[in-house]
Amino acid sequence: MKNKSQKTRFALLLSGLLTEPLVGLIALLPYFLRKDLHASAFQISLFTMVKPAVALLSFYWGASLWKNRHRLLSNWMGSWLFARLPFLLFPFITHVGCLILGAAIFQFFQRGGIPAQMEILKQNVPSGAREGFFSWSSAVIFLGGALIGLLLSSEMEGANWKFLFFCSAVLGLGALFFQARIPIEINTRETKIKTGLLEPWKDSWSLLRQRPDFARFQLGFMMGGIGLMLIMPALVLYSADDLAISPADMVMSRFVWMGLGFVLATPFWRRKISYENLYWLTGIACLLFAVSALCWILGVLNLGWFFTAFFFYGMAQAGSHLIWHLSGPLFAGNQGSSLFSTVNILTVGLRGLIVPFLAGFLCEWVGALPVLALGLLGCLSGAVYLFAQKSLKEQTHVTTPTI
Repeated sequence: MKNKSQKTRFALLLSGLLTEPLVGLIALLPYFLRKDLHASAFQISLFTMVKPAVALLSFYWGASLWKNRHRLLSNWMGSWLFARLPFLLFPFITHVGCLILGAAIFQFFQRGGIPAQMEILKQNVPSGAREGFFSWSSAVIFLGGALIGLLLSSEMEGANWKFLFFCSAVLGLGALFFQARIPIEINTRETKIKTGLLEPWKDSWSLLRQRPDFARFQLGFMMGGIGLMLIMPALVLYSADDLAISPADMVMSRFVWMGLGFVLATPFWRRKISYENLYWLTGIACLLFAVSALCWILGVLNLGWFFTAFFFYGMAQAGSHLIWHLSGPLFAGNQGSSLFSTVNILTVGLRGLIVPFLAGFLCEWVGALPVLALGLLGCLSGAVYLFAQKSLKEQTHVTTPTI
C-alpha cells in the first residue's frame, strides 16, 4: 500500500509541475488575444465561457466512472493526451476563433479527467495523507509557476507567445510516462454499465436531493462562482484597455504575485480543510475573491493595487482549488467520490453558459469597471450565504445514495 501511495503521489506531483506552464499561459490567453489580435469583448466573453461551459460536455467524459471504475487510468491519461494536442498547432494559427477552440478542447478534456484523477487519489492515498499531499503539492506546483514567471517576464516583450504554448504542451505530454506507472486495482467482477444521455443528470439530481448538505455547499459555491465569472471578462478588458498593462507585468501578476499568494495561503487551507469546515472555508474563499475585485478596482488610483489584487486572488485560489477538488472525496466519505466530483463539474458548466455572455454585454453597455463591482457583490453574497449556514458538524450526515 505504501509503495502504491508513493507512486501515485509522485505521478500526480510531476503531472502538476509539467502542466503548470501551459495552465498559466491559458489563463493569460484572453489578454494576448485582446492586446495582439484585437479580440472583441464578445470574443473575450466567449473565451471566459469556454472553461465552465464545456464542463457540461466533459461531464459525460467523467460521469461513466460512477459505474465503470475499471477505466480510471485510461480515462485520465486519454483526457490528458487529447487536452494538449491542439497546442502543437498554435504556432501556425492566426484566427482568434481557432485559438479559442484550442482552449475549449483543453478545458473539455482537462475537466473531464478530474473525476478519474480524484478517484485514483482517493483509492491509492489514505485519508489524512491525501489532503496533506494535495495541498502541499499544489503549493509546490504554483511555486514552480512563480519561478517560470520570473524567467518569462524578462523575455515577454516581442516574444512569440504562441510558440510558448507549443513548448508547454510538449512538456505536459511528458507526464503520461509517469501516469502510466500508477498501480490501479481493477475489480473484474464489476458490471460495465453504459451511461445514457440523461442518466448522469438524473444521478446528479438524485444526489443533491438526498444530500442537502452537499446541495447547500453547491449553492454557496455557485453564488461566488457567478461573481467570479462576471469579474474575469471585465478584468481582461480593464487591464488591456483602461490600465494598459504590459505583457511582462501580466506574466508577473499571474505567475509570481498570484503564485506567492497561493503558496503562502496553502498551509492555512491545509490545516483547516475537513468535511465539517467546508461551509466556513468556502465562505472565506469567496470573501478573498471579493477583496481581489476591490483591489483591481482601486488599480485606477495606483497600479500597486492591481498587483496586490493578484496576491489576494492567489490566496483565494489556494482555498478554492483545494475545496473544489477535495469536496467530492470529503462529502463521499467511504463511498465512491466520482459522482460528487462530476456534480462539481456540472454546476460550473451551468453557470458558464450564461454569466460570461452577460458580463460581455454589460462591459459593452456600462464598461468594465462597473462589472468588476458587480462581480465583487456576487462573491460577497456567496460568502454571506455560506457563513450563515449551520456548521456541517451540527448536521446529520446522510449516507451517500447508491445510484
